[in-house]
Amino acid sequence: METNIIGQTDFWEKCALPRMSDEFIRHLIHDELDTQELYLVERHRLYDWLFPEYYTKEEKEILDLFSQMVSERKTAIYGTGIAARILLNCGFYNQIAGVMDKKRPGTLFYKKVIMNEEQAVEAGITQIVVAAKVGNYRIVAGKIVDFCEKNGILLRGLNGRNLLQWCGAGVLKYNWMDRQYIALNSDILKTQIDNHEAISFDVFDTLIMRKVMQPTDLFYLVGQKAKISGISPAIYAEKRRYADKYNKYEKNIFGIYHTLQEILMLTDEERDRLVALEVETEMQMAVCRNEMVDIFRYALSCGKRVFLISDMHLTESMISKILSGLGIEGYEKLLVSCDYHCGKTSGLFHIYKGLIQKGRCLHIGDNEISDGAASKEGIDVFLVRSAMTMLKASNLNTLKGYACSMKEQNALGLLLAEIFNNPFGFHAGHGIMQVGTYKEWGYRFLGVYVVAYIDWLARQLKESQVDKMLFSTRDGYLFYDLYQWYRKNVDGAIPEAIYFKTSRKLCYLASMSDEESIEFFLNYDDVYAPEELLEKRFLLEKDDILPYSDEGRWEYVKKHKEKIFQKAAVIREKYFSYMDSIGLQEDREYGFFDSYCRGTVQYLMERFVPFGLHGFYLGKIHNARRLKSVRSFYVDKGDYMKLDDINVKRTLMEYCFSSPETNIIGMDEDGNFIYAEEYRTDRDIKHMLDIQEGIREFFVGYYSSFPVGEESFSGSLPNAVINTMDFVELTGECSDMDTIRSIDDMVNKGYAVWNI
Repeated sequence: METNIIGQTDFWEKCALPRMSDEFIRHLIHDELDTQELYLVERHRLYDWLFPEYYTKEEKEILDLFSQMVSERKTAIYGTGIAARILLNCGFYNQIAGVMDKKRPGTLFYKKVIMNEEQAVEAGITQIVVAAKVGNYRIVAGKIVDFCEKNGILLRGLNGRNLLQWCGAGVLKYNWMDRQYIALNSDILKTQIDNHEAISFDVFDTLIMRKVMQPTDLFYLVGQKAKISGISPAIYAEKRRYADKYNKYEKNIFGIYHTLQEILMLTDEERDRLVALEVETEMQMAVCRNEMVDIFRYALSCGKRVFLISDMHLTESMISKILSGLGIEGYEKLLVSCDYHCGKTSGLFHIYKGLIQKGRCLHIGDNEISDGAASKEGIDVFLVRSAMTMLKASNLNTLKGYACSMKEQNALGLLLAEIFNNPFGFHAGHGIMQVGTYKEWGYRFLGVYVVAYIDWLARQLKESQVDKMLFSTRDGYLFYDLYQWYRKNVDGAIPEAIYFKTSRKLCYLASMSDEESIEFFLNYDDVYAPEELLEKRFLLEKDDILPYSDEGRWEYVKKHKEKIFQKAAVIREKYFSYMDSIGLQEDREYGFFDSYCRGTVQYLMERFVPFGLHGFYLGKIHNARRLKSVRSFYVDKGDYMKLDDINVKRTLMEYCFSSPETNIIGMDEDGNFIYAEEYRTDRDIKHMLDIQEGIREFFVGYYSSFPVGEESFSGSLPNAVINTMDFVELTGECSDMDTIRSIDDMVNKGYAVWNI
């Protein structure tokens, strides 16, 4: 390497390479540089050959990803903090077209004038990258999201996230039609029914709906169930859509499948089996829109003549069977387009009007064109919105962009079937989604996440060699229960599960064998007085505790090390007895569940247990401990590169996934576990269990409805769903969420769990 590349001025001599200290190099990477320092860096391209060995792993990821982003568009960075300085110092000074910061417009930063919004447009900026920590993205986006949307400027984070999509979800922008619709409620519709003699309802997306995002998603499910040799579910769905579009036979399901039979060269038996399978799947996917069914029954109770009218390829008898299975009966007649060889826009309403003969008619449907065609026959029309139309008008619309696989589309479809089941659901909240019960909260925000994790876990276990799966108390309480259900009802090939009693406190005590381990434990506690510390932390008997004088905590505790080691040996022995009692054996390999952690429990257990542990965590926190084997569904990549709100909300998650029992703090001489005092109120525990009931309902609903399939979940959709909890209105019993508190009994500190 060249050793004298610097000039001969005092400054350059001072910075000559052999004399350049590590401190000065880090200054050149991280701090705002003056003219001479900038010249030094750029003239000799220090970022190409000198800086890289000083970058942290996160800084390397920032620079690599920014290199890709800045090459795609004319880019300004937003912010003047350390991340902005790293970008300007480490090779992108000339590629960054501008710097923005609303607090400092017009001032200089690195000899660049900080732009305002007008100057950014004039400079032709097409991308703004927020050079800040992930936790500040929403704050920054709130300042400039409207400006970016108006001017077609892509807003991204250093981690590559599209912030228009991610943070912009919190901004509702209703048009006049949206506001008009939000003003409607079921009482207004009932008044309309009172003023008419005959009432007709559209069927699909009005009276009932499916548990899938798009009606054609159902074809994929049929393809999964059919298992046609050489034809994947995706290909089957494509051919089924093609057969519908180019059907040259009778315009019903039989004609469609006659066409599909020719395309796939099916036998008559295979064709008929597929017809039955599609009808069966339609029945399985159908759910009532409960508010609309109540209105349907209201019309019947008022003595109105009630009809159903549908544009559909299923026959009247097929649809009637679906409706009967949902308890929808008592209507006078069901008119289906394929039975009458005409649709709503081409004569079906004329046929209906002929049946009525006299009296005022009201048609209720969701499609402005097909259902709106009733007006041409002198029929009054009341339009409600389908779940998909409501989604598009809501601040949850961005969720569509995160459902990338059919498995994720199914999960989102099931979720939307609950959130937008009521077409008037946004009336009370004036367009904002409301959540009034904890069960509802768990279903809406955590159900997708738990489904995705169990799907991931099952796949990971099939690739591993673990004998059994250990679910740790207390974080594994819900997941153990759901894993057991999954193993019984979905996939019996995954390993047997054990609810394994453990805790950080217990493992600390059981692992103590030297002064270093005692000191390690002490780092967690600066709350207890020294004598109390020995009793409550190390579980020493009062008779074994020496009076405290004025020595330091460590010196005082060290006087008791032999007693501490004796206590640890007893706990370790009793803990081994417990492990034997639940069937754990030496030299076996076990999976180990934990929620959001640095791997402390597994790290401590690996110091003394006689078997192998393989961690399968919900989320691994940045700077986790080095473990022999650990995988994580979510990985926290640090302050700048993480993509996941889930890790930010991990305190909330730990509360939601906890158990009714308290934390284990040790074991007694008889081998019984010692539990901490309960700090939660009865209300706190009830709310937690209600949340878990909502999660369980979504979980069972998903795996009871959809095949497992070959695809996998990414973390993006669960994360996006959890992100939407920031944009709802909490009502009813959920109004007190911010009063629920928890305690970290390792450090004896309380905190609010609901940081939303």
